Amino acid sequence: MGELAREGTLLLADISGYTRYLAGVELEHSHDILADLLGIVTERLCPPLRLAKLEGDAVFCASPAGTSLDGPTLLAALESTYLAFARRRRTVALSSSCTCEACRRTPDLDLKFCVHHGQFIEHEVAGSQELLGPDVILVHRLLKNTVSESHGLHGYALLSDACMCALGIGELQAHSERVEDVGEVSCGLIDLERRWQAEGETERSVSREQAEMLFEAHVDAAPEAVWEAMTDPAHGMRWRIGITDIRERNPSGGRGVGTVTHCMHGRRTIEQEIVDWLPPHQYTYRERNPIGLCEWTFSLAPLEGARATHVEWRIALRGGRRQALAMRFAGSRVRALLQANFDALLAHIRDGAKP
Repeated sequence: MGELAREGTLLLADISGYTRYLAGVELEHSHDILADLLGIVTERLCPPLRLAKLEGDAVFCASPAGTSLDGPTLLAALESTYLAFARRRRTVALSSSCTCEACRRTPDLDLKFCVHHGQFIEHEVAGSQELLGPDVILVHRLLKNTVSESHGLHGYALLSDACMCALGIGELQAHSERVEDVGEVSCGLIDLERRWQAEGETERSVSREQAEMLFEAHVDAAPEAVWEAMTDPAHGMRWRIGITDIRERNPSGGRGVGTVTHCMHGRRTIEQEIVDWLPPHQYTYRERNPIGLCEWTFSLAPLEGARATHVEWRIALRGGRRQALAMRFAGSRVRALLQANFDALLAHIRDGAKP
């Protein structure tokens, strides 16, 4: 009995620049970086899509059978996936724990999407499901496009008119591609590089001027050692006052933006979500604690040729008038507790920062 054709959305997410990137970098580490980035892309796209196949440096997805994918859901998935990819690319490039060429050249990589809507057959080949049909071929051919040449873009999403019509997507930048055996294919284009630039321009950290509470000191340790003492839960268990357990839920790429930490203080749990991550220079998290919503930025500046570090904790209160009123009564106790934790961190670092 033959397979039945079904209709759905087909998406290819391709890490562009990978072939050039491979020239002159360490093969083993470059493979690890590719696997890391592909994992992030797959995790962000599925759901709402379903993974069909990993194709070298690309992820091939389709909308699940029996479900209807709408335009807003697809557009949100494209943007969130690109931003997650770009954040991880930045983290790898800025990481000071490795100076290899593969890490240094990670910014050369980018991510592009080609999306089409049409009919296809799911066929079992050698124990795995393959998607077959002219529309599957078309979405793959759209990868070899002229967007970079005509628009100067490397991070983008190219959606066929068939996709835009089926999902109710309009008002995208018009673009067309001539595809062999098909002819002219009208498309819409999304500039994802601009979305990433706008993300970078959005203030995601607490400045000294914004901080209601500021703790700072010089410590005789390299920024990398201070960073590890502040971010590694094993270290946190040694210096954080009143902590009984620390548990992390990390994205596929490891600790970074999106990591959620659960800090246990006996029966009370405080949840912290990392929203900015620039190792070993700065990170920011948001938490809701007994005094309400707060935002913390931890900043490290190298001193004396990176043999010492200036440490800053900048804390902003985000809980509005009710929180401000509570701080009038409890502010001195809160500051005393935070000062005690800051002093405990410094003592931990001076003692050698052993987890």
